[in-house]
Amino acid sequence: MRPVPLLAGLVDKSIVAVNSSGDRARYSLLETIRRYGRQRLQEEGGTTRLRVRHSEFYRMTAVRAGQAWCGPREVDWLVRLRTDLPNLRTAVDHCASRPDLAGDGLEIAVNLARTRCWFFSTLGEGRHWLERLLATRDPSASATTSTPTTSTPTTSTPTLTAGALAMKAWIALCQGDNSAAETFLAECRAVARELPDGPSAAPVTYIEGAHAMLVRGDPASRAVLAEARDRFRASGQAGDAHMATMLWAMAEAFFGTRASASSARDVYVAEAEASGAEWARTWAQWCSGLVELRHGEAQRALAPLRQALARQQAIGDSWGPVWGLETLAWAVAATGDGTRAAWLLGAAHRMRRDTGVALTGLRPFHEAHLAAERRVRASLGGEEYEAARSRGASAEDAPGPVPAPEEGTPRARSARTRTSGSHTPTA
Repeated sequence: MRPVPLLAGLVDKSIVAVNSSGDRARYSLLETIRRYGRQRLQEEGGTTRLRVRHSEFYRMTAVRAGQAWCGPREVDWLVRLRTDLPNLRTAVDHCASRPDLAGDGLEIAVNLARTRCWFFSTLGEGRHWLERLLATRDPSASATTSTPTTSTPTTSTPTLTAGALAMKAWIALCQGDNSAAETFLAECRAVARELPDGPSAAPVTYIEGAHAMLVRGDPASRAVLAEARDRFRASGQAGDAHMATMLWAMAEAFFGTRASASSARDVYVAEAEASGAEWARTWAQWCSGLVELRHGEAQRALAPLRQALARQQAIGDSWGPVWGLETLAWAVAATGDGTRAAWLLGAAHRMRRDTGVALTGLRPFHEAHLAAERRVRASLGGEEYEAARSRGASAEDAPGPVPAPEEGTPRARSARTRTSGSHTPTA
């Protein structure tokens, strides 16, 4: 019998349940039948074979998602990966229990990190799987030791290991865990010696640039990230190249001149629009607000920052809004609305706590945060600042629209005076 009529028959007989509430139908066995099936499978000795096939299917799913990253179906893939996260976890867990399959598990974990799937759930989980798989892996095993059911290309051992170490370091950087990031970066450099490009390989260059920007606050990070972008593009890794573009534009916003920051922003926005990727577009919009805040007028930064925040919340992003709220707080502080800025700083603090991020480990962000906090404290006084911040930290909902000062008012003119042409934190 063909699969579709067979499945429909099982649904009609209430052996299989169907859930059509999402964008696609999801099928599941009733729990009693699931237990019976598992018992029969164990009796027949087919459990291991089926688990390997299951892991291989989800390895290919993760690889396809990684290949489609930063494209028109970006959000569709994120929704699918989030829905399939229990299956992906099961697959990774099985691979982590077998050194000969740890390479398959690494491909799953690396591609979930590449698609920023962990950024939509829990960053710490992504790091956990990468650490566990790297510790489990048999160095003599090939990247994929199970019998492939498609022609999906596999990755060489050093390249996969270097990519996994780079992703692990990237997650640690995003968490603000500088100590771990330093250790992971050193491991990445060591493995890179086995790569054809050596230490200048694109993933290693990218992490070097990210580390220089986020940990050291080094203006030289701009050139390193631009190089990583070129290397990713040359190797056809469009999604990874776009992430390098994003960080390069961000570094230019923090450390560059008005001209270089505006130029990088324009490249980033054009690239995001051309990709048709909604997540990429939201970050390009956020970057536009950051450039306007640091090199233009604080008031004009509000609209793109608010729009980016709203769009990220609409697609279920739990990572972007952490920085959307924080950067919005800097902009609001620069316009003189101290009470709302303190509220936003509190809300951003709560979101960082929920996502496991230490702001102190992200130097340019931390410095801008401190500047905004000093400004708002001076405006409101310590007691009023703490009260407004506490309200934001305890709020359950996202902030409402942030009112921008009307053009021509003293507050708007003051904001322009404070921010125009400034290369230091304006918040």
